[in-house]
Amino acid sequence: MACDRRYATADQYATLMCMDTLTAGERVTIEAFLDLAAGFIHVARSSQGACACTLAAGVDTYLALLNVWIAAVINRCPCGGSHLSDAEKSTWAQWAQENLAAIRSGELELCQGETGTTFPYVTWSQWSLTEWAAAQILANTALRYS
Repeated sequence: MACDRRYATADQYATLMCMDTLTAGERVTIEAFLDLAAGFIHVARSSQGACACTLAAGVDTYLALLNVWIAAVINRCPCGGSHLSDAEKSTWAQWAQENLAAIRSGELELCQGETGTTFPYVTWSQWSLTEWAAAQILANTALRYS
């Protein structure tokens, strides 16, 4: 999936913004704002080379949510967000900005089979088939770092 599309639909936007029905004009306006908001996500994904990868399970839903909140509170789409207080808008804007930063930094990995930069890992690993071999591995490790 390339970085050349919007991630949410006008109907998803309407659902999150508690809108009952959409007029044709509202649909066009929302889709335009979603297209603009998708640009933030494209840049974040591009910075990690994550435009051509297969997205991990659940990432489509996450990106749709991010797309909606960017359109609503950062780009200030005039449709549906009026029920949010200024504090709620500020909280959602901060959430969106933090998530975009996590994508850009690689802390939040979107590609299937990858892990984020804060995922715990070891640079080496040894196996043992006996208790004696396990003890020898521990002893060698202790010697290596002493």
